[in-house]
Amino acid sequence: MISDLASQGKARLALAIRLSAIIALSIHLTACVTPPSGESRPIASVPAGVPEKILTEERTTLVQMFGGEYAANENLKSQLRKIVDRVVAASDDPGQRYRVTILNSASPNAFALPNGELYVTRGLLALANDTSEIAAVIAHEVAHVTANHALKRAELEKYARTLPDALAPNDTSAPESIQFLRASFSRAQELEADEIGIKTTAKAGYDPNGAARFLSSLARQSNFQSLSQPSRRISFLSSHPATPQRISAALVAARDNSQSGSIEADRAHYIEALDGLAYGEDPSGGVIREHQFFHPRFDFAFTAPTLLKLENSTEAFLGLDSNGTVAMRFDIIQSDLSPAASLAKGWIEDIKIDQVDETLVGGYDCATGLGVGADWTFRFAAIRKGTDLFRIIFAARNLTPELDRQLMDSIRSFRTLRAEERDTLRPLRLSTITATENESIETLVTQMRGVDRPLDRFLILNGLDRPKLKAGAPYKLITAE
Repeated sequence: MISDLASQGKARLALAIRLSAIIALSIHLTACVTPPSGESRPIASVPAGVPEKILTEERTTLVQMFGGEYAANENLKSQLRKIVDRVVAASDDPGQRYRVTILNSASPNAFALPNGELYVTRGLLALANDTSEIAAVIAHEVAHVTANHALKRAELEKYARTLPDALAPNDTSAPESIQFLRASFSRAQELEADEIGIKTTAKAGYDPNGAARFLSSLARQSNFQSLSQPSRRISFLSSHPATPQRISAALVAARDNSQSGSIEADRAHYIEALDGLAYGEDPSGGVIREHQFFHPRFDFAFTAPTLLKLENSTEAFLGLDSNGTVAMRFDIIQSDLSPAASLAKGWIEDIKIDQVDETLVGGYDCATGLGVGADWTFRFAAIRKGTDLFRIIFAARNLTPELDRQLMDSIRSFRTLRAEERDTLRPLRLSTITATENESIETLVTQMRGVDRPLDRFLILNGLDRPKLKAGAPYKLITAE
């Protein structure tokens, strides 16, 4: 996947931090790039040896894990479709058909299934600055498909399930699926996809240096996030070749594939198409800040244990420690049962919930309990707020008294949002502006809303190394609704 980034550890969907894998999210796919939602062209049949059931499960899990589909404007979708068509026509398998979907995630990420289903997040689209950069991402993903990287990797790896399905957003993933989809691409495969992708990009008539520019932006974004939110989320830098290595190799490949004649790197039309694109996390589905989770729609805040890396999906708020020995699932259901009655019914097959204790948390009825399995010990909590029942499951390989104290402190952190917190959870969007001769970067940055360190964000978002504007050039700003 070209999206070597995100926040702090996801790894080609298979991962270094292994949240997706351990929380039973089979999101390992085939690569890392793609465009818009809703394309209706037929795609290729499932490659030999890949059951359709696995691809269906993978597709469902991927979309859920990355916020669902995002409804982009027609201009952006049209541009992406044109880029995909040109890249595929120049690829090693121009007869392969692709379907593209935009995912509603702020993480810069892209993926592909072996049958030609491509996915790209709105966070990746926001970070790119011209058509050649997006073409490089797409060509990288297409290279994973044409080189059969997922199938080759599956032959080399076997994944042992380590966490009960009860903690997963869905329980459809089978061992076969996990074995096939969760094995991360090797560094050699990533570098090979970069090389093939750059060659394809140049052949399609795009600037082959787009890959290096985009990788540089990814690296800067990753460094920015690690400094401002060092303990935060999962990304996939850790399982990929080091970004400096990839950038260096990309520059060499671009030089080797430079062609005479016109090459496209259309910044103006691409940035124009980004106008109105949602930026950052979608507050309607909950927002992670450091180790706190804020949900304006359900009006609550919750603090996760500091040892966990966190990820939010459409079905659950998930956490996993770096060793894969402690995990968390937080979800919301509609139920008429009291918290204690809900626990009494049992939440995990063959796990009896004992030591049930009823209390108040944040002014709401709460019940907690313990369950013991063969390999895992579980701390459960149910909290009722109106008609909503909030369910928390912690799983630990070794539940020590100190660890259980941390888990209970986390449960007791549940509370209603404060007024000032609600004000900070307004949706953010990109707006585009063309710089005039009298405009300075300072005047543009003062128009940014809803974010910290606006100058740094402006430079990264626009692919600028120094605070200097070019009159007549388009730029991206972050504004609040």
